[in-house]
Formats: sequence, C-alpha cells, structure tokens
Amino acid sequence: MLGYIFEAEAKTKSEAEEITLSTLRLTDGDLKFEIVDPGKSGFLGFTAKKPAIVRAYVSSKDLPAEKIIHGIVITILKKMGIEAEVVGMGDVDGKIYIELGSAESGILIGKRGATLDSLQFILNLMVDQKIRHGRKIILDIESYRDKREMSLIRLSRSIASGVAKTGRSRLLEPMNPYERRIIHMALQKDEKVFTRSEGNGTYKRVRVISSKDRHKYKDVENKNPDLPDDDDFEA
Repeated sequence: MLGYIFEAEAKTKSEAEEITLSTLRLTDGDLKFEIVDPGKSGFLGFTAKKPAIVRAYVSSKDLPAEKIIHGIVITILKKMGIEAEVVGMGDVDGKIYIELGSAESGILIGKRGATLDSLQFILNLMVDQKIRHGRKIILDIESYRDKREMSLIRLSRSIASGVAKTGRSRLLEPMNPYERRIIHMALQKDEKVFTRSEGNGTYKRVRVISSKDRHKYKDVENKNPDLPDDDDFEA
C-alpha cells in the first residue's frame, strides 16, 4: 500500500495542507503531514518559484476507508498528469464504487476500458484489504461501465441470434472477467445457444455456440449448460 494517502502542492506548506484537508473533507486531527519540499520563492523575478509539496498520512484510527481511497485515487491521477475529482463513492453490493469526473475521461477509460481496468487493478493492490474490509474497489467514470454493460448485452443477443440461425459459433473479442460475466449472464436463459470462455490469463474470449453442438464440447456436457466458468463470475 502507498504509505501516504494524499500529496498536494501549493505556494506554501500551509496552503498545501489546506488543499489536502479541503479535498478529502477532513480535519487536522485526522492526518499528519510530511514536508516533501518546503518550496522556494523566486529571487527578484529572475528565478522561478518552486511550490511547496506535502504528503498526508493517516493519524486517526477511525478514518473511513472511503477517505483513504479518495486520497490515493486523486494522487495517482495527479501523478499521471490528469486532473480529476471523485464525484461519488459508496458501498454497493459489498463493493466500493467510485465515480470519477474529469475533462480527460477518454484518456482515463482507454480502448474498451483497458486504462480504467488497469487503474482499478492498481488501486485494489495499493489499498490494503484490511482497510477496505475485503471489499473490491470498482472504478468508473461518466457511468462508462453501465454504458458498456448495455452495449455488451445488445451485442451478445445479436451474436446469439446469428449463431442460432446459422449454427456456426462466434468468438468474441478478449474481455476481462467482469465483461465476460455480462455476456454469460445475458445469454444464460437462451435455450438456443450456450457460452464458454477460451484462452488463458485475465483477458479470455467468450465463444457463443449453438445448443445443437453441445455434444462436441465434453467439458460442458456434465455441467449446468446455463452456467459459465467460475472465474467469469468474478466482478
């Protein structure tokens, strides 16, 4: 885990501390500060001013996990050179959901959400499970994940319709476990097709197959045909 939960810079140390407390909506008693750089004033206009940099550490045992996560998220993004803010955070179905707001949302999302997934992965590694009480952190921006889910559901149904008509299976693009789960669940009750994951690693591919060909796949013959592999149920 990151030792400090927030890093701020300003003209002076005091201003940097005020920015930290204001951003995280905390008080002096919740944090202790370390001066990374005291800053430096320009000399008669000939040298550039150097900002003061401070880092904030948790000093209160009662500090909510959400406050710690808030600080770490913003600090990571700042170090990436991206200005963003946390516009919403809460516990949903046993997971910590974070909604970001940024003018650079496209960069944060990346191709098919790859950058957002990577940031989410890093965040879950950096924030100790004891702090988040074993809950997984889900990172989102501009409701991208909801929009992506609806898009995948539409895609899966369209693909399933084609497979049922032609009898030819279709292999979808590589997806993370969360997205594969969406495909599996969307087609779970479709009696004309079944799904399975193929490949290794995190980004496997879902194959949509005609139910008429179930006998060709020995690994699914003795399973409930509506259920995908266990790893695809991981959000």
